[in-house]
Amino acid sequence: MAVRDAEPAAGTMLRGRGGTAYLERESVELDRAGIRLVIPLDAIETVHVTRDGRPTAEIRLNSAAARAEPATVYAISSRRAEEVKAFAYAVNAALPRQDKAERRIDGAALVTAREHPWPSRPRPRAFLSPGRWWACATLACLFAAGLLLPVSACDGRLAQLWADTFPGFVLGCLLARSTWRAAVAWWLLHRYGVTTVATMAGYCSGPENTEPGTVVFAFTDTGGTSHQFERTGYQSSPARRISYDPARPDFAVGSAQPWVRTLALLIRLLVGVPVVLAMAAYLLWYFTTAMHA
Repeated sequence: MAVRDAEPAAGTMLRGRGGTAYLERESVELDRAGIRLVIPLDAIETVHVTRDGRPTAEIRLNSAAARAEPATVYAISSRRAEEVKAFAYAVNAALPRQDKAERRIDGAALVTAREHPWPSRPRPRAFLSPGRWWACATLACLFAAGLLLPVSACDGRLAQLWADTFPGFVLGCLLARSTWRAAVAWWLLHRYGVTTVATMAGYCSGPENTEPGTVVFAFTDTGGTSHQFERTGYQSSPARRISYDPARPDFAVGSAQPWVRTLALLIRLLVGVPVVLAMAAYLLWYFTTAMHA
């Protein structure tokens, strides 16, 4: 039978990177990224304090499997180490003690999203989203302007140069967009990321049996919605621990290990930033030359 070591200390709160957590009578309420997650005390295995750089309170949930690592972790870091310790102590003291004969429960299944002040917009069914339409229209206007300026000055070679290099400019724009998305996703996962386990839901083989194919992983967010993402790998790929942004699970999904996400971001930045600077210099040179031709 589950009993408590102490009644929850009303008003206990921890604010930091990762959200704001409140200890209530029967749950821990976590505000992050515009939603409120209600984590019942019965779903929490323990609150562990780590000191890797900045003191962090990790809310680790129960797992249904015996002797298994907690499947989901909510991390809140703060420079105020004493507040982190006090919050962890208050929650651990309020946790019900489980009888060894009782079956362990899946803590992630008990977490609910009670409030959502900024509801996510429905996914557009159009061929292109409004943002992509604007991007295509801007590129089309830029291409037309780059052709008309030298043609009006009777400089056919400059117009031919623009037509030949514009596809490369479009590829550079796509690379810049990818770098920007990676940077935003890294920030969201660093600040609001929720750790969980994604299992393999499908597999598409590569051109040859010896080459890796496309593995489809699936996970369920705190609101009970299932999401999928693709990675390169083999059919025997095991389940992996991932982090996702609870406000936008389809946008920000990455490795549960922060150093892996940081390394991937640095690689993108090392490639994307020089390309963006080269594109800006080329546009400045081209339109300056075309206007004075």
